[in-house]
Amino acid sequence: MEEVLEKLSKTKFDGLYKNNERGLENQEERRKEMLHFQKTNRSILTDKFRGVLGLVEAVEESNIFQEERVAYRPQIYVAGFNRAAYKDVLMQSEWMVEKPHDFHENWYVVPCPKGIRTLVVASQGKTKLYSRDGSLVRTSQSALPGGNPFSMGRNSRCCILDGFFVSITNTVYILDLLAWNSHLMADGETEFRHYWMLTQLEENPDLGKRTKDNQIKFKIIPKVPCDRQNFQEFMMRFPHFPNCDPKLDGLLFYHKKTHYISGSTPLVGWLYPYMVPEVFGKDIKINLVYTMEKPQNYTNQAEFIANFAKKKSRVRRFDRMDTAMLMSPDESDEMKLVVDTLTESGAFDTEDPEQGNEASAIRMN
Repeated sequence: MEEVLEKLSKTKFDGLYKNNERGLENQEERRKEMLHFQKTNRSILTDKFRGVLGLVEAVEESNIFQEERVAYRPQIYVAGFNRAAYKDVLMQSEWMVEKPHDFHENWYVVPCPKGIRTLVVASQGKTKLYSRDGSLVRTSQSALPGGNPFSMGRNSRCCILDGFFVSITNTVYILDLLAWNSHLMADGETEFRHYWMLTQLEENPDLGKRTKDNQIKFKIIPKVPCDRQNFQEFMMRFPHFPNCDPKLDGLLFYHKKTHYISGSTPLVGWLYPYMVPEVFGKDIKINLVYTMEKPQNYTNQAEFIANFAKKKSRVRRFDRMDTAMLMSPDESDEMKLVVDTLTESGAFDTEDPEQGNEASAIRMN
C-alpha cells in the first residue's frame, strides 16, 4: 500500500502546480509550463495516472474501510496507516486571478452545485464515496462498472469519478472522470474525458435514476465553451440547476487540454459569479441575481482571497480537525455539508461528548 501511495504522490512535476512558494502569481506562465510538460513528458504522466488504479485495487481489495464512521475522526484513519489512502487524489482549482490569453478559445466554464466534493470509487461490487480528505462518506450500490455485485463479471472492474454529492437528493453531479471500466482516462484531455462521460451515461440510462442496483443518481455537469457568445449567455442565465435545486456554489474554469492531475493546478480556476466582471472585464454582463449575492463588505477579489486565507489559517489551529479543513476555494461550505451528511447517517455518536463537540466545532467554521 505505501509503495502505491508514494508512486501516486511523488512526481517530477509537483513543483509546477503545487506552487507553495509562488502563490497565485504568474498563473499564465505556470499554465504554459504545465501544458508544455504534458506534451513533452507523456510517459511520466501516464505512469503516474496508472497509479490511481493500483491504489484502488490495494485499498478496496484489502477492505480496510469497514464503516463510514471510522473515517471521521480526522486523526484516526485506519489501523496500520498514518493517512487516508485517497487524500489529495482529487484535482483542485486555484483562484482565477487573471484572464488566460486563450480564454475564449481553450476554456470551459462549469457551474458547480453546493455539495460535498467526492471521489466516487466503484470496485469489488460496491460504490464508495470519499470526501476530499479521503474520509469515507457512503457505501452503496450503483450501475457503474464494478459498482454492484452483478456488474463485476469475470474480471475485476473499476470506475473512478470526481463529482459533488448532494445528500438530500442522493445525487452525484459528475464533474470529471479518472477511470471507466478499468480503463484509465486521467491521461486524456478535458474534451475527451467529457465526451466519454456523456457517451457512457447515454448508453447506461439507469445511472440517472434510483433502482435496486443503482441507489445513487448520477448526473453530468455541463461544460460550456467560453467563446464570447456562449460565455455571455452562460453568465446571464439563472438558475443553472432547475428550480435552484441544488443551489449554485460557484464556477470552475477548465482548460480544454489539461489532463486530470491530483492536487491544485492553474489549469483549473475558481470564481464566484459576482467576481467574473472583475477578472474578465466589465464588458461581460452577469445576471442581476449574481450581483446581489456579492457580500456587503466585499471590496475586491484580492482582499477577499486574503481574508479567506486568514480564515483558513485560523481554522487550522484546531489540530484535531486539521485534515478536514478546506484545501482550496471551490467548496467554502463543504465541511458543513460533510458533517450534515454524517449526522443524517448516524456517523457521529451523540453519546460520545468529545465527538459531539468536534462536530459542533466544525459546524461553527
